[in-house]
This record gives sequence, C-alpha cells and structure tokens, in this order.
Amino acid sequence: MQRASARPRGVDSTVRSGAGGFRPIPRDQPQPGASLAEILRFFLAKPSPVVIATTFVVAAATRVLIGSWGWWDLVIPLVVVALEPFTEWLIHVHVLHRKPTRIGRFTIDPVTARKHRDHHRNPKDLRIVMVPYQALVPALVLAGAVAVLLEPKRAAMVIASGFGMLLWYEWVHYLIHSPYRPRSTWFRNLSRNHIKHHFKNEHYWFGVTVSLGDRVLGTKPDEASVDVSPTVRTLGVE
Repeated sequence: MQRASARPRGVDSTVRSGAGGFRPIPRDQPQPGASLAEILRFFLAKPSPVVIATTFVVAAATRVLIGSWGWWDLVIPLVVVALEPFTEWLIHVHVLHRKPTRIGRFTIDPVTARKHRDHHRNPKDLRIVMVPYQALVPALVLAGAVAVLLEPKRAAMVIASGFGMLLWYEWVHYLIHSPYRPRSTWFRNLSRNHIKHHFKNEHYWFGVTVSLGDRVLGTKPDEASVDVSPTVRTLGVE
C-alpha cells in the first residue's frame, strides 16, 4: 500500500486528476470565498435540513407551550448528547459504510449506503452532503411513535432533542465540506479528522461532530501510522 507523503487535500480544493480522482466543485454551489450567509442559504434550500429544522422547531415550541417543566427536561437532552459520539460511530460504520449484500438473485443496498458512496466519490459536492431525504422517513415514523407512546411533554422533549442533535450534525457536516472556514480550533480539529476519513483512509475517523467515539472504539490512530487506502473514494464498491 502507498504511504502518504503529504497531508491529505482539503475538501474545498479543486482536484482534477482524471477518472480516478474527484470532481471539481460544482458551479451551482457556494464557491471558495463565499460568505457564511451564502453557505446558509444553500443549506436551507435543500429538503433534508428544512424537514429536520421544522420538526425540531415544532417539537420545541410544543414543549414550551405545554410548560410544567421537570427534571426529565434536563435528562433527555443530556442523554441524547452523551450518546451522540457512539450514535454517529455506529451509524457511520454499520449503516453508511454498509456494502451491498447479495441474497439469491436480489441485492440489498439501502439508499443511505448508496448515497454515502456518492458522497465519498465527490466529497466537495454540497448537493449530496445532506442526509438523504429517504432516510428521514423512518426518523419521522419513529417520532410519530414517540408522540403516541409517551405523554405529550416528554414526547415533545424527546423529539426536540433528537432532531435538534440531528440538525447540529447536519450543519457541522455540511460546514466541514463547504468552502467556509471558521477560525475556531475546535472546528479545525473536527474538519481535519473528517478530511482524513475522506482523503486518506475510510476505515478511521468516523466521528463528525465529536471524536470521542473514535477515541473509545479505537478508530482515531496516529495519522502517520495509517496508510493511504486505495478504496477511500469507492468504499470498496465499484
């Protein structure tokens, strides 16, 4: 295997290396030098962020209108936040990187895995960075089940916490791949980890909003010890 002799390319660079490389930045999305306002407008013009944000706002507003606050209103969001590093890791490893499974004449290849492979092939294309809207259907069905099974105030808090966390994940992931570069050390570290996942080795650095899951589960190695993966663009599926 080839060992990297230089730092992995940033996700906002234009790579023109033929059929084996990455496509240039699409012209219909924010370009290098775009303002945060432009970045946000493009984000909110896509269906998935709108659905997630609307669900979060409705649930949060419902919880505020119900009132009658209790200790559960603190516990629920804390649990969601505490689980997020491992939720991200498990979904990234076992759902997004899932390879097609052949059963007889049929091939099982969920849309989430197919779209994620598209994302790895073209990580600078912001049109395919967001959560596929098809993947939001089971999330909305689960939210409906929560609304039916729990009392209204707890149901509203569970849904608001879950979709609020999903909205944060969606925004951070999108911002990492966008040409906008916040100056905070926290964001630079997140971005660096995710860039390595896309451009060096897809078997490591699965965290997006936080790297704790990688640290605990052993997928945040010393970069110098990791070889460049020949399947970082295809995830092993041509």
